[in-house]
Amino acid sequence: MADLFRLVPRARSDLLQANPWARPHEAALVAAKGVLRPGFTEGGAAFFAARREATLQRLRGGIAAWNAWAEDMAGLRAAVEADPALAALWRLLAGVELIDESFDNEFDVAGFSFPAAARFAGSAFGGDAWFSDTRFAGPVDFRDATFGGDAFFERAQFSAGADFGAVDFRRGAEFREIACGGTLGFVEAEFAGSAWFRGSCFGGPVRFRGARFGWEAGLGDCRYRAPADFAEVDFGDNAGFEGSVFEQSATFAQARFCRAAWFSGAQFRGEAVFDRARFLGRRHFDGIAVAAPRSPVATQRAVLERLHAAFPG
Repeated sequence: MADLFRLVPRARSDLLQANPWARPHEAALVAAKGVLRPGFTEGGAAFFAARREATLQRLRGGIAAWNAWAEDMAGLRAAVEADPALAALWRLLAGVELIDESFDNEFDVAGFSFPAAARFAGSAFGGDAWFSDTRFAGPVDFRDATFGGDAFFERAQFSAGADFGAVDFRRGAEFREIACGGTLGFVEAEFAGSAWFRGSCFGGPVRFRGARFGWEAGLGDCRYRAPADFAEVDFGDNAGFEGSVFEQSATFAQARFCRAAWFSGAQFRGEAVFDRARFLGRRHFDGIAVAAPRSPVATQRAVLERLHAAFPG
């Protein structure tokens, strides 16, 4: 315990050294034990305004300065985990919160590391947005954001999940070869341009329920390790799931495929649900692998459904 008491002041000092902008707010942080709320805690509004400005200034400094700070913060995390107040302080200082911001020009954080939670909810990206090879160690929130240009997230790593609910992608969306360790949500997202997720690995649940794809949707050659929900999704152009592996349930209930639907070579190792799905174009289900039904009744139903798909009408 004595070692812990010696560690706490040093760890707090190290955190403030990595974030010198926070020193004028040290008294408020100590009084609040790391738990500040803008507008509700004395000093909270000033602290969050200073954090925002420090974040923007660090972004302007480029990838080297940003990742040096991120590495320092990641290294300090283990030193503060034993103390709840210090851990809360670490989350405050390591978190990135750019909510309802407007970025008129190109936004480039390709290759950046975000050591804690990153929130861009409601923000508007007017030009192209580059998140390629970006690593997010904490939860990510883009809910209600707008991407006016192309959005590039190729090979991004979302260790604790990401929420893109109701995001408006007005041009192309590139999510090829991403890795997600938590829940990945695109509930009611709007894709006006083409959207590509090919070669991605989803470790947690994937939720696209109610999303709308205006152009091609490339979701093939992906591995879905947890339940995948594509219910009520509107695929306005070709939709590709060929070669994908669904290790748990996959639901496409009430989805609408306006053009070609490609599932060739897909593996459904859990329950596959296509109840009331509409196929307005060609369907490609050749070479699929479906998990064996669990009862004779389910077996008969599956056979009938496949016959109906092969010989419609």
